[in-house]
Order: sequence, then C-alpha cells, then structure tokens
Amino acid sequence: MKSKYLFILLTFSATIAQGYWHEWVDDEAIVVGDIPLFLLFLFGRKRLKQAPYAKGALVLTVLFFLWSHIGVFFAPNQLYFRQELFLNIRACLYFIAFISFVSSKEDLHSVFLGFAIGLLFQGMIGIHHWLRGPVGLGFLGEQRIGWQAQGTFVHASVFGFYVSLLSVIMYRIGVFLRPRHYQFYLLVFLIGVISLYASQNRATWLAFAATMVVMFVFDLLRREIKTRHSKRYIALIVLVLIAGGIRYGTVIMARFSDAEESLADDRSSSRMSLAQDAMRIIKEHSLTGTGLNNYRMYVSEETAGTRVVHCTYLLVTAELGIPGGVIFILLILSFLVVGLRAMRSNDFYLKNSATALVMAQSIFIIAMLPSPDYRILYVKTHIWMIWGLTLATAKIDYFHKKMAKRSVAMAGDPRARNLRLQRPPHNRFPAQPLPPPGHSRPQGL
Repeated sequence: MKSKYLFILLTFSATIAQGYWHEWVDDEAIVVGDIPLFLLFLFGRKRLKQAPYAKGALVLTVLFFLWSHIGVFFAPNQLYFRQELFLNIRACLYFIAFISFVSSKEDLHSVFLGFAIGLLFQGMIGIHHWLRGPVGLGFLGEQRIGWQAQGTFVHASVFGFYVSLLSVIMYRIGVFLRPRHYQFYLLVFLIGVISLYASQNRATWLAFAATMVVMFVFDLLRREIKTRHSKRYIALIVLVLIAGGIRYGTVIMARFSDAEESLADDRSSSRMSLAQDAMRIIKEHSLTGTGLNNYRMYVSEETAGTRVVHCTYLLVTAELGIPGGVIFILLILSFLVVGLRAMRSNDFYLKNSATALVMAQSIFIIAMLPSPDYRILYVKTHIWMIWGLTLATAKIDYFHKKMAKRSVAMAGDPRARNLRLQRPPHNRFPAQPLPPPGHSRPQGL
C-alpha cells in the first residue's frame, strides 16, 4: 500500500471522532483515524534523519508528554485523567508518524491534499449549517446546536479553529505553490473562508485575520508577491473579501458588540473572573498542577464545575503546574523557530511549505489565547500534525542541502565518476530555484 494514500486517508479521517466506545475511559478509545494511523506504522518506511536543529523541539516534546502524565499519581478523578491521556497518546502517535514517514516533497503534498479534501468536506457541511441547517450526519458526530456552524465537531470554536488552520495552508498552496490543479486549492480556500464566517467564532476570526496580515508582510519583505500569478490571485481574493465585508460587515461587528462585557464583567462567567479563578488554582497547585483534565475538580463554587478558563495557556499551567506551563510555551516557540529556519530553504516548494506551516502555528498561538480548546481531540491532533510536518519539512530541506554539499565536494574529485549519489526516495519534485524579483516564478508541482 502506497504511503501517499495513507497520508490522504489519515488527514481526512482526523476530522471524525466517532469510533469504539470503551468503558475504561468513558469515551471513544479507538476512532476512525486510528485505522490509517496504524496502517502507516505497519507499512511506512523511515528514510531520513531529523535535522540537527530540530533536536531541541524533540527533547521538549518528550519532556512535555512525560511531565503531562505525572498526574496519574495524584489526580483526584482518574477517569477524567484517562480521557485526556488517550487524547495525548493519539496526538503523539500522529506526531511520530509524520516526523518518521514524511520524507519527501511528494509525501508533504499528499498530506496537504488530505487536508484539502477534509476542509472541503467540513466546509460544505458548515456552509449548509449556515444556509439551511443540519445535514443529517449524526453518525459522524454532527450535532448542530444553536445558530453557529460547527461541521462534525463538538463546538463552533473547534470548527472555526480547524477551518482557519487549514485555510491559511490552502491559500499558500493555491496562490504561491500552484501545483497541478491548483484551482482546487483556491476553491477549498474560498469554501474555508465562507465556513469560517459561518462558525461565528470571534477568536478564530481574529487569529485568521492577524495571520493573513503577518503573512502578507512576510511576503512583501521577501518580495514574494511581485510575481504575476501571485498578484493576480491575491487581488482576486482581496476583492472577494471586500465584497463579503460589505455584505456581512454589520453582522461581524455585531458579534463583537458584547466582547468587552464578556471579558471584564463582574459575573463569575466573565473571562476575567475565570482567569482569576485559574490564577488561584495555579497558586494552590504551582508545582504539579491539578492533573490532566482535572481542572474542573478545583473550580470555584460560583462556576459549579460548568466553566473552564478561556485561555489554553492558563488551563495548561493550572493542570500541569508552572513547570508544565513553561515547558508548553518553550515547546511552541521551539517549533516556531524550526519552521522559521526552514523558511530560509533554497527549495521553492519547501520554502513555501514551511511558510504555510509557520502561519498555521500562528493561528494556534493567537486562537488559544481566548480559547481552552487545546483539550479537545480535533485541536490537539491537528496542531501536533502541523508540528510534525514542520519537523518533516526541516528534515527534507536538511537532506537536500546535505546532498547538494556532497555533490559540490565530489565534483572536484576525479573518483566521483564511479560514485553514485543517494537520491531522495520517490521524489518527483526536484528542487526549483527561487525566482529573481520581478520575474514570474517557476511552475509548481
């Protein structure tokens, strides 16, 4: 079985959380996405070593998962602990699979294609929620509640995170990489933006908008938007966004009308009150925290266990203690540094892939400030997939640079005629030189 089909199936099925329910965890112990994941471990092949500058991120990853599970010794509710333990194990397996088996640009493209198919599927469901209501896919987890679109996810904020995370990647692929049938990626990007609006989630709106601005500034500084094709499609996308803003701008502004009240109101359910309660828990359990998924056991009586602090960073620190919160921040920064370094690649495809993944990480960094959703399966697995792809991109780029240096060294050796250079396995995407400023760049995949 070719790995590319497993990559496509894995990234698509990661949007579905339905599976085998087990009493020991009071949850789905095995989900649909586990099937291609296990097949990938059976049939996938490790080909390349990790880039040396990625070792810090790998060390922090091991340290973070080890520290996260010390709560097994003291967490008051072991059932809650086991529920998130299974989520962490699954996210870790996704991460290991990507850093181990994504070893070429073709593998990367297969993962991106799986993301596109998944976003197309979920985006169409979200648009249907917005225009007509539930589709009728309850067996896949669809549970339309209220007026916000949420696909087959548990909440509109999770749906908004998923859509914004992948939409920024589709934009990068469709506008800059322009692979074969790149129009498909542009269409998926448009569907993603529409379904992001349908989610009516303010946090992911802000995260997506801020990330797009940051990416535009990056491209402007690197002169990436000087090419004929990129200028054409960026102008088209801007026109579509302006038209959408004119038509739905009042609805968007109305969603922010009560933002100040929800942030700083005197009610116990306000974001400020929840943050203060989280700070109290952190002070009382500063070293080890409450244990995974046991935050609810220590909340104040006013929230009665029904509210959780709306900030992932505070939630992680409360559950893992100050050391765990510091490791979590360092972990995020380490993956960001690896991605930024991979963005300096001389390979056109890897350069833009790394840019897309760095921008996806920025979505997570911003969206999790007012959101506690890192504890949700979809968010946890998708951000660890993005982090795994970041290390995989760095690994492939390091391999290409190593081979280029070896070929230069052997060019001056008369014995080089009898030597055969190792080539990237199954790689039909040769390195492409970066275009000079003001010229049309080479075609994509």
